[in-house]
Amino acid sequence: MPKPSTLIAAKLTVPVSTGQDAIWQIIRDLDKKGPWSIADIDGAAARANVDTLVDYIHRLRTGGYIALAGRRPTKGSGTPTNLYRVTKPQSTAPRLRRDGSAAPPSAQLFMWRAMRSLRQFDFRELARVASTDELIISEVTAKSYLQRLADAGFLQMLKACAIGRGNSSPAVWRLKPSMNSGPLAPQILRTHFVFDPNRKVVVGNAAPAENEERIG
Repeated sequence: MPKPSTLIAAKLTVPVSTGQDAIWQIIRDLDKKGPWSIADIDGAAARANVDTLVDYIHRLRTGGYIALAGRRPTKGSGTPTNLYRVTKPQSTAPRLRRDGSAAPPSAQLFMWRAMRSLRQFDFRELARVASTDELIISEVTAKSYLQRLADAGFLQMLKACAIGRGNSSPAVWRLKPSMNSGPLAPQILRTHFVFDPNRKVVVGNAAPAENEERIG
């Protein structure tokens, strides 16, 4: 099994835009101890993008998943810090629009579900199987997601891609059993790390995908 990134083990020395799954996991952990603030999440997330945090907190509060629980005094005459508590506890991160209404599942979640159910797949089959009437996943999207997961060590190549006139075929992959960590889809962060919300770890390196030619 690929090890969590050594950068993460060292409390991330590079900025990482932490996704909603990671933020929600941190919120749940903080809430077990009592009221918490956005600054508490930022510290626990190791330089998570502040705009991402503020936006998601707004959605959670508007949707009724968290509520204001008081204010923490600041030194001097500074404005007190808002404190929150979770009011609708759940294991999975709420997917919400800015108005607090439920958002549809992400393409990554549908692709992850398909990978977990298929014995093997290429990017074309993944796009086809993962698509629904409400969400059509393009082959480009499926190929990109496969690239990131392959680079992070989630996938095993069963057959290399073949490039030739009239008989080209994409690479065939399977999800490694050791990386089938749970129902939550690995998230591609802005720095190209892959966050596994099931194990609460970041896997891979902050580098461009290396598998573009191998995917298809």
